[in-house]
Amino acid sequence: MERPVRRLLLVDDSADILKSIKIGLEFRNFISDSFTDPFEALSHFQEGKYDLALLDISMPGMDGFQLCRELLKRDPKLKVCFFSAFENYKDRLFREFPEIKSDCFIKKPMSIAELAFQINKFLDTEPVQQTPCELPQENPPIQESVDLRQTTCD
Repeated sequence: MERPVRRLLLVDDSADILKSIKIGLEFRNFISDSFTDPFEALSHFQEGKYDLALLDISMPGMDGFQLCRELLKRDPKLKVCFFSAFENYKDRLFREFPEIKSDCFIKKPMSIAELAFQINKFLDTEPVQQTPCELPQENPPIQESVDLRQTTCD
């Protein structure tokens, strides 16, 4: 059974991380719009366009929680997943933003394979067997600098 194509909104202030995630997820049947600026992401956001928003938490000007609040005002059905290197943000979310109902938190660094698995799990989609064109099983965690040659097919 082939997994349906999912549309994602990706927001992270690190262009390298964002590019790595976007390329890696494309190999796993995701389509994404990516933004390094939360205000730009908000200005391009369209209700009903995305299956999920994947938001970095620590960003300048507007953090991921504030961006989430604004996105949910525009599309209350949007599913949101946060990712960060800091675990203490989950407590902050529940304390400062009790109206945000998301239990999807992914800790950086993570592999593309793990990220795709977690997104599919959160979207209630069964994972599909790896195909030869996907990233290798032992791909490195996403970091500030990633060798993108590892994400291509022969």
